[in-house]
Amino acid sequence: MSSSANARPGIDLAGLLDQEREPDSLVAWRSDGKGGDRAATWAGFRGAVAALRDEIAVLPPGPLALATQDAFAFGVGLFACWHAGRVAICPPNTQPGAMEALADLVIGTVSDADFAVPGRPVLATEAEGGDPKPPSTPFGTLAMDAPAIELFTSGTTGRGKAIPKRLEHLASEVAALDAELAREVGGAPTIGSGSHQHLYGMLFRVLWPLASARPFDARVHLHAEELLPRLSAHGPCAFASVPAHLKRLAEREGLDRLGAHCRVVFSSGGPLEAETARRWELATGSAPLELFGSTETGGVAWRRQGTGPDATLAWTPLEAVRVVRDEPDGRLRVQSSFVSLGEAGEGFAMGDRIEWENAEGGRFLTLGRGDRVLKVGEKRLSLPEMEERLVEHAFVETAALLPLEQAGEQRVAAVAVLNAAGRAALEERGRRELTTDLTNALAEAWERVLLPRAWRF
Repeated sequence: MSSSANARPGIDLAGLLDQEREPDSLVAWRSDGKGGDRAATWAGFRGAVAALRDEIAVLPPGPLALATQDAFAFGVGLFACWHAGRVAICPPNTQPGAMEALADLVIGTVSDADFAVPGRPVLATEAEGGDPKPPSTPFGTLAMDAPAIELFTSGTTGRGKAIPKRLEHLASEVAALDAELAREVGGAPTIGSGSHQHLYGMLFRVLWPLASARPFDARVHLHAEELLPRLSAHGPCAFASVPAHLKRLAEREGLDRLGAHCRVVFSSGGPLEAETARRWELATGSAPLELFGSTETGGVAWRRQGTGPDATLAWTPLEAVRVVRDEPDGRLRVQSSFVSLGEAGEGFAMGDRIEWENAEGGRFLTLGRGDRVLKVGEKRLSLPEMEERLVEHAFVETAALLPLEQAGEQRVAAVAVLNAAGRAALEERGRRELTTDLTNALAEAWERVLLPRAWRF
């Protein structure tokens, strides 16, 4: 992997909006609602942030939920919250249960869609019609130690938890990514299939492109028929994706045409299968660059599988990161300026177990999780947390979840001990209706990809 010694000049989230850039310079491509593109410019971005900042400033004190379909709108909402002195809280998903869970935490919702926290006002990321006016006053430099965002993830003890991040955590990680990966990307625009609502997508699809003045596609593209025209329209691009999407694309015909437009392919959210890496290497000339990390730690290490000179199954820590193997269980402990949880000076102990590639240390191999947290569809799921929710159901006495492999992908199976009411429902309504009832109850809090695919009673 290529790297440069220091971050490029201008990588500065704190003072980003007061940087001198051409007003009509391109920030993002967005949907025009008719199947085409509309350009979002630097002047438009600054104007939209200023208008929303002023709306937020008159609200009572408190954080705001931030949930958008469009990555440009997410960037507008994020910087507007920061420049109004507010924390943005990103729900783990936009299911009704997840939004309702924020009711006691936020004073409103910032969105470009129908996402809302019940009983709280909704602020649109951009006003309808017309271009936003230029900011009437300079934005100023944000405080690096200011609380910036909260992201939710499943914890290792069974209860979902908020992961707070200060601006310095995000800013230092963007600078570290640019210092180490800038030559991989060059000036290429970014197209992605990973959600901007989670840390990886937020960094690679919004914050890093904004900070390095590279355009990005504001839409998420999941299918080959969408990606081919998008990539070919914009020339060589950086493609930020996740293992499940890369696997599906690799199984489609025409990957060689898709790969010709990828300057670099990034993958994060879980390990990439060796066969998927090989197919992408054949199509593009280089295997995807995989990033290993977590919401709590940010990026930790990278690797490239395949046959190139840097091909390996071992992970190389980012230059700004120190990794330690805790004894006796071999769990990975991470120290860096973008780790946002953990004891001061001790770093954060992840749930992943590792072994060193050789006696000298440095690069490491992963040995699986040391806790009951699964990666399903690149999303982290706490099995105890879902088990607790199942036991709260009127039909369930106790329940257990376990990993299940289907078509080479990690999924979840459920075993439920029914109480008297549950047994009666099973006898009267049948297994299919009971399964649907329990699945729908879980769907109020979790995305469909995380729900159990097999049930036993």
